[in-house]
Amino acid sequence: MMLNVVLSTVQPWLKHQVGYVRQFIKSPRTFGSLAPSSPWLCNRMAGLADWTQATTVAELGAGDGVLTRRLLDRMAPDTQLDAWEIQPELVGQLRSLAEHDHRLQVISRSAERLERHYDVIFSCLPLLSIPVIPRLRILNRVRERLNPGGVFIQFQYSPLSEKLLSRYFEWTRVYEVRNIPPAWIYVCTPHRKNTV
Repeated sequence: MMLNVVLSTVQPWLKHQVGYVRQFIKSPRTFGSLAPSSPWLCNRMAGLADWTQATTVAELGAGDGVLTRRLLDRMAPDTQLDAWEIQPELVGQLRSLAEHDHRLQVISRSAERLERHYDVIFSCLPLLSIPVIPRLRILNRVRERLNPGGVFIQFQYSPLSEKLLSRYFEWTRVYEVRNIPPAWIYVCTPHRKNTV
């Protein structure tokens, strides 16, 4: 009896982990990690936004929705979240989530094509794994599409992207150790003049 309870708890988690590893093996450049972001990382990122002012929010590299769910929990009823994801399997998972929450729109295109203006843009994109030209286009587009007073919240596993972020943004960072691997979270505001 106890074994069945343990198995019913562990099996869905294990299935999720195996699926995540498969996605990473299939496309390491766009997937970026062997494990999903931890609840601590997601909560810390979500806690860095001013939800009293956010009416339009984007999440770049939304993956399977682990951060998306935390954002939806924090959002006001009239706030809109655009979840950007290019992996077809993950887009399907996000669309299933969107069926239950009208505030979520799933966009299956590259973040290079950001169209709307946003109060907050969250990013789980593995910046240093993305080829140079698309990486620069994404960061430039993020800078252009932030509303005045808007923030860009990006996590990375190393500080190697700081020089790149500094081309487009002023930033502060916090470190979250309760993640595999531990991660730096950057809270960025745009340089309004082109410094590139």
